[in-house]
Amino acid sequence: MISGVTTLFNWTLKMDSKSIYPHIVRAGFAGAMLFAISMSFTDVFGTGSMGLRFFELVCTLNVLIITVSGISYFVTAVTEEKDAGTYALLRLAGMNSLSITLGKSTSRLVSSLMLLVIQMPFTFLSITLGGVLWNQIVAAYLALAAWMILVANLALFCSVRCATSGRAAGLAATTIGVFVFLPRISTAFLGAIPPGVLSTGTIAFLGSIPAVCSKISVFDRLAEILGLTSGFTMLGIDFSTGLTTISTASIKGEVSIVAGQFWSSLLTALVLFVISTVTLDFWSAPADTAGPSENKSVRRWAVGRCWNLSIAWKEFLFFTGGRTFAIAKFLAGGLVFAGFRMFQEMDGYSNGLALRGDYSWWAFLTFMMTLTAEVLLYSSGCLFYEVRQQTQSTLATVPISSVRILVEKFAGCAIALIPAIVWIFITLILSDGTIVRNCSATMVSSYLIMLGFASHLAALLSLYTRWAALPLTILLATPAFFCMAAPILGLTAVTSVFARSHNIEVTLLLSSIINVFWTWMFVLLPLQIWIRDRWIALSQQ
Repeated sequence: MISGVTTLFNWTLKMDSKSIYPHIVRAGFAGAMLFAISMSFTDVFGTGSMGLRFFELVCTLNVLIITVSGISYFVTAVTEEKDAGTYALLRLAGMNSLSITLGKSTSRLVSSLMLLVIQMPFTFLSITLGGVLWNQIVAAYLALAAWMILVANLALFCSVRCATSGRAAGLAATTIGVFVFLPRISTAFLGAIPPGVLSTGTIAFLGSIPAVCSKISVFDRLAEILGLTSGFTMLGIDFSTGLTTISTASIKGEVSIVAGQFWSSLLTALVLFVISTVTLDFWSAPADTAGPSENKSVRRWAVGRCWNLSIAWKEFLFFTGGRTFAIAKFLAGGLVFAGFRMFQEMDGYSNGLALRGDYSWWAFLTFMMTLTAEVLLYSSGCLFYEVRQQTQSTLATVPISSVRILVEKFAGCAIALIPAIVWIFITLILSDGTIVRNCSATMVSSYLIMLGFASHLAALLSLYTRWAALPLTILLATPAFFCMAAPILGLTAVTSVFARSHNIEVTLLLSSIINVFWTWMFVLLPLQIWIRDRWIALSQQ
């Protein structure tokens, strides 16, 4: 019995050890260590705790990559079998639910935990750099391991519950997002609600949310371990619940190696694993063909006729969810905008439909982050699904060029971005000018350049790796941003000086256009040619 259960688990680990791509990812983590050391040297004259700065950057990169892996790598453990129609074959081969969850999910978890293990020799260098002790390093890595186990089993539950990888990734991303931001939202909501509006039980329930989330929050635990009085921040945003108390002992590095966050995360992960194993057969049963989809009028509205650009129609309908999902995203954007509008009203600011101050800025950032997430998800998945389902050779038989196929697939995904883009412009129009003051032309051009680079990189990596395209993209694009920032700013300064010397008025707009053009010429165009050649090579196999 035990041998049968662990057969798929052992086979998956052996295949992972023989594949070159996991070793490339581990080498990438070693490169991230070098990047963190380089960044810590930027503060060498501003702080006496360079080792603490180095280790904080390492923890930030780990949390970011683990969280992204939850919605890209771990979440496809079971849905890849459902998508390929091979789940029934696994059951015919004598695999029970436990063997499938162990072999498809836990094996990936073990392989990912090895990425944390190989970092420890490098991170002990931070002790010699000053500002951190060995017990802080061990405690931080135990907290990161517990967070990875929790995220992996949450992704497994989403993979078991959902029928496709896209839906599972969406459910996992939504769950993680709610867990991260719900404590701050509930605290702000209780502070804005006048007394007497909510019942005592509702107030007690909302007030308990931050305390419950704090027990398994890796952000609070890392802030406590590292003695960060300002909370654990990533990309300038504080992700902690705000309930962490940083004592003098924590600042001095006197922290317990194992805390409640470790055991709470393991217990929650165990519960999710048991639920996933028990309900695997139920949620993986063949779907009933009867229902609204058999109604011709409903099906005609949801699917419609094929467009003249058939590949774009296929991509928009079957990969991005079609018009039904687009309408749902548009309505969800309206709810988000209405939520910011409601919080503004609760603060006593009534300005019609317009948003003012920080409310407009945070609404704008929310929609921009949504757009960025959609672009990266579509880029890492649109070509990969063709390769995984082995349909790229079938597309090659269609009497159109490979370049046109790739352009139409891009167009189909671009149409699905319309709801997020519309709400970005609505927020910009209904703002009181805060967004325009905070966003410069250089910032906008830099964002477009990095978004284009990251999307091309994700598409390229999806043609080489199985499921790690999105985490690898974030891992590589983060240091690439700092490498590309200096040329972008330098070219902007040179263009501005040249424009002034020739009495050209629109200097910022001109410099932004030139930045985008040269980036496309020297960075994006080579990536596009590489993607085309790789696609043609895979189509000929």
